Amino acid sequence: MIGDKELRASVDRYLDAVRAQAQMEIAQAVRAAMANGKLGRQGNVETAVALTCDKIGLNVTVYGQIDL
Repeated sequence: MIGDKELRASVDRYLDAVRAQAQMEIAQAVRAAMANGKLGRQGNVETAVALTCDKIGLNVTVYGQIDL
């Protein structure tokens, strides 16, 4: 069985990968929305991220906002 320290390290590696890809995707989408006039250059954008894993019964949505 995996220990707490190893589990935390494994989850951290996964979240690092998610963070890197999410940051790139969000930045591209925001830039595109600004370029085509769908989004202004001030204010904020409401966001949500769904985190799911059927095998462990995980289904969480994290809500937030991106300030422009």
